[in-house]
Amino acid sequence: MKKFRWLTRLLSRKSPIGSEFGQAKLRVMNVTPFCLYLILAWYRDWHAVPANVAIGALGYILYAVLWVFVVQFSILNIQLRRTLAAILDQALPAIGMYLAGFLAGLVAWVPALGSIGSGMRFGTRYAWLSSAVGGPAMGAAFFFSSDWRSIPGVAAGIVLVNVLLPLYVVVLVKRLEEEKSAFESRVAHLEVATKHDPLTGLLNRAGFGDVLEELRAADTKPGEKTAVLVLDLDGFKAINDACGHAAGDTVLKAVAASLVRCVRHSDKVARLGGDEFGIALRHVVSEDNAERLAAGVLSAIERVVTPRDDLRLGASVGICMLPNPELHTNEAIIEAADRLMYKAKAEGKNQFRMCHCG
Repeated sequence: MKKFRWLTRLLSRKSPIGSEFGQAKLRVMNVTPFCLYLILAWYRDWHAVPANVAIGALGYILYAVLWVFVVQFSILNIQLRRTLAAILDQALPAIGMYLAGFLAGLVAWVPALGSIGSGMRFGTRYAWLSSAVGGPAMGAAFFFSSDWRSIPGVAAGIVLVNVLLPLYVVVLVKRLEEEKSAFESRVAHLEVATKHDPLTGLLNRAGFGDVLEELRAADTKPGEKTAVLVLDLDGFKAINDACGHAAGDTVLKAVAASLVRCVRHSDKVARLGGDEFGIALRHVVSEDNAERLAAGVLSAIERVVTPRDDLRLGASVGICMLPNPELHTNEAIIEAADRLMYKAKAEGKNQFRMCHCG
């Protein structure tokens, strides 16, 4: 049996159930035992198995094994391979049903299995193709077979099962997949909604927490740092009180847009609540980079248009540089930046304060 070890290794290769190679392996395994039985029965003269039936069984085994190599070595265009396989998976069993008569009754389900496999793996069009080929082929085989012609009701039932069952299964699976996809889309949309601020479209506190988790877990290059900024608007309460919440919301959206323009695509901006915002900076080469960005943020906020000329907007910013051995949680990081922000506010507003890396 050593000479067949290469085939055993090839068939034992791991492959996803939805792959073309998986379909080729299934083709070898599902009918080969029965075909071998027919060949052995003819050879041992166990049953009245005609020689042409044994030859047909051997031919199917050779086709199944050959097709493993066709797929393995990508012989022929993939669309052509799948089309030929769908046709042969229907035509060859039909020939077998004609040659073997009642002896082939045990494998009358094979065309249906091939149609279902092709349809679920490669798309509904292959199930339709299989049924379009299998129905007429099986009908012709039964019509010209004296065995099957003697039981027309059973023969017609087998044809209908091999045509209708695969289509029903594939259409049902496709509908389930569409419903699953729609459900996953709704879940993803809901998850995005729970992590984003509905007013500004920025991340909310929960979403910012996820970003901080990523920052703390990420491997950084030697000498590379990250920075977390927490800023609170100065003068926003006066705008809200004097001009109303609608005007205040407009200002918040303008501030959010300004902050996004100040940072890189890899950085993240969040509205932590009220008029408090957070910024997470990745790949900070030096503390000077964080300070320059904070200065740019203050300048951008000063340029935000307010509802009245006598109302001015500014911000107080706290900057926490990471890694810091004293800050092990998201809460600790935000609290440290918060304290620095309030220190900036207490010391005159419209400025920033920084805690350095440990």
